[in-house]
Amino acid sequence: MVEITQSSPTNNPLYLEIANRLGNLLCRDAVWDQARCNWLGWAQEMHGQRLNPVYKAFGADVYAGTSGIALFLAELYQFTHDRQQLRTIEAAVNQACSIYARIPTNAKHGFYAGISGIGFALIRIGELLQRDALIERGFSLLLDLRKVPLDLKNIDVISGSAGAIPALLYLAKKYQREELTEFAQLHGRHLLQLAEHGEHGCSWSTIGTEVQSNLTGHSHGTAGIATALLELYSVTKDKEYLNTVRAAWQYERHWFDQDQSNWADLRRFAQAGNVAGSDQKKSTCSMAWCHGAPGIGLSRLRNRQLLMQMSDVDTSDLVAIEQDLEAALQSSATALMQAWLPGKLNYSLCHGAAGNADLMIMAAQELNRPTLMTVAEKVAQDGHHFYIKQGLPWPCGNAGVGESPGLMLGTAGIGHFYLRMYDVKSVRSILLIGAD
Repeated sequence: MVEITQSSPTNNPLYLEIANRLGNLLCRDAVWDQARCNWLGWAQEMHGQRLNPVYKAFGADVYAGTSGIALFLAELYQFTHDRQQLRTIEAAVNQACSIYARIPTNAKHGFYAGISGIGFALIRIGELLQRDALIERGFSLLLDLRKVPLDLKNIDVISGSAGAIPALLYLAKKYQREELTEFAQLHGRHLLQLAEHGEHGCSWSTIGTEVQSNLTGHSHGTAGIATALLELYSVTKDKEYLNTVRAAWQYERHWFDQDQSNWADLRRFAQAGNVAGSDQKKSTCSMAWCHGAPGIGLSRLRNRQLLMQMSDVDTSDLVAIEQDLEAALQSSATALMQAWLPGKLNYSLCHGAAGNADLMIMAAQELNRPTLMTVAEKVAQDGHHFYIKQGLPWPCGNAGVGESPGLMLGTAGIGHFYLRMYDVKSVRSILLIGAD
């Protein structure tokens, strides 16, 4: 059993044990080259209009690559002080720093897919390891991005400006770095210029695959972009940001399905589920951080935090946001409380139970509603019962092809969830950057 160096009466040591087990497996499976290490595993890559499974070495990014895995291991290390974990963190960081330039130019600004996230991860790892050089390297990566042109298509939370803005503003406030605030405003003006206004409100074109309409949702859709712009309004008080945010909320409410307490997934392949003989008027809704109520719920939770901090808040905005949040909590909790079906669902952060449960963890803290935490507890206990006790591989977010090491699709992310369950105050969410 791992020696616990930090605890409180509410911590369940079982969750730290699970996270530590996952961390040690990552250390075991790392592929080494002198002072660097990487991992091999299953991923999905888009070829034409289809996602195909591939077995590959990973890149530098936070989403699936070495910086994301290192971030989890660093969060774990603050409790374990395990030397092999520290050695693996250092080597994974070295690998990320050696290959980050390979990230395509059109995705460099992204948080999960790009260099913004790598810089953020280096700063957090530097904080946890008390390595000032890592912190400065992280800031250097972020500031160097000012030389990279902003992309016209990759603008969402995963790949573009909407993911960079909250990270830049969070670090600007924490470290008193005004140049990061200025950079965030550059991203914000970019998003304003690309906004598409119509009869149902404001939205953005974000992905290259076919869509019924511009997407709702946090990672690729309107919710995540609106939240980034509201972050900017809270700092700048520029009304153009707020007006655009309100129009974006209006757009998403147009696609809200009352019966499902969820928002339509407007990707063409998702809507293709409405085949002949089905109810053509019924929306296809997803249930994930990336698409659907859990991610929109996290966005609305942050919207609520920001609105409540504003002296000029419009009460009608707050009421509407709280209604959206309650809808997201209702459908997400209902889905999570269903009996776990091995082989049907997965435990990933991006589109699995661990990511969906993060809404419950955050809302329980923010709204002071312990009953929501019991939903997250159910998810954590199911994972222990079905995969730890039975010695089975964890189902990852890669269409069932096998275990994967990464943060957003794989075991590093599952471990991060268990660390959040163990100590929510010490381990911040990686799914909603900047949240209080």
